[in-house]
Amino acid sequence: MIGTVKLRQLRAYQAVMASGSVSAAAEALNLTQPAISKQLAALEQALGLQLFHRRKGGPMTPTREGVAYFKAIESVLDGVGSLQDIARDIAEHARPRLRIAATPPLINSRSLMDSLRHFRAENPTAKLALEPRHRTEIEDWVVSGQVDIALALLPVEHPGLTAVPLIETRAVAVLPKSHILSRAPHLRAADLRGHSLILPSRQPLRMRMEPFLEDAQGRIPVDIESSSAITCCRLVAAGMGVTISDPFSPTAFSSTDIKVVEWRPEVPLTYGALIRKDRHPDTMVERLLTQIKRRFLGDSALREDRVSGR
Repeated sequence: MIGTVKLRQLRAYQAVMASGSVSAAAEALNLTQPAISKQLAALEQALGLQLFHRRKGGPMTPTREGVAYFKAIESVLDGVGSLQDIARDIAEHARPRLRIAATPPLINSRSLMDSLRHFRAENPTAKLALEPRHRTEIEDWVVSGQVDIALALLPVEHPGLTAVPLIETRAVAVLPKSHILSRAPHLRAADLRGHSLILPSRQPLRMRMEPFLEDAQGRIPVDIESSSAITCCRLVAAGMGVTISDPFSPTAFSSTDIKVVEWRPEVPLTYGALIRKDRHPDTMVERLLTQIKRRFLGDSALREDRVSGR
C-alpha cells in the first residue's frame, strides 16, 4: 500500500539523482547526509519501491525502478521547483506563461525560432517554456496538462486531443553537398541502391517512408538508424550517407554542408498543433499559432526553390 509522499522527500530524491551522491545533495540542500538518507528511506517506504542500492562503505546507486520513477516524475519535480516563480508572476500582475512542446524537427527549425521571436515581440510580457519531446510521447504531455500546446506530425491518436493542421509539406532527401547524387533533381528508392541510407527509428516519419523504400531488386537496406531526424541530418552533414527527412530538420544545417532534393513519389506530411479537447485555445495560443503559420509558410527553406535545388 502506497503511503503519503512528502515534498521534502521528493526534493531529497531529486537532489541525489541530479548530483549523483548523497553528500552532494546534502550540500545543495544545506542538510546533513543522515537527513538526506532518512528522507530517501521514508520515500521508499511510502512508495513501496526500492529506489537505491546501498552498499556499506560504497556509493548509493539508483535501482532500475529508481531511474524509471525519476523519469516518470521529472517534469512534476521541475514544476514543483517553479512554484515560487509562478507565485512571483502572479504577484507581478499575472504575467502569462505559455508551455509549448515540440518534436525535435520542429523545435530545432529556424521557422519555429522566428515564430517565437515575433510572438515575443508582440507579447513582451509573456513567459515561454519550451520542451523538446519525441513524437511517441508528446501526446501524453498534452493530455496530462504538462504543456498548453504541442507541435508535431499529424494525425493524433489520443481521443482526448484536438489537432489543428498548420503546415502541409512533404518528405525530402538530404545528401552531403559533395555526394555523387547531389546533382539529381529528385531521388527514388532505386537511386539509393549501393549508397549508405540513414533513417530515424521508431518515428511516424519512418513508418510513412517504409512503403517507398523498395525497388525492383527488393528492399533498400538501412545502414544507420537514429532516434531523431535531426541526428540523421547531422550524420549526413558529416558525410556518412543519405537520409529521407521532414523538410524542417535540414534547415538547422548550413547549405554548404548538405543538399536537399525532392523525394519521389511524394510523401505528404501534415504538421499541426495538439490541444486538449477540454481546453479551448486562449488568446496567447491563437497568437502563437498565427505566427507559426506565417513563418513556416513563408520560409524559403521549405518552399519549392530550396527543395528542388534551383
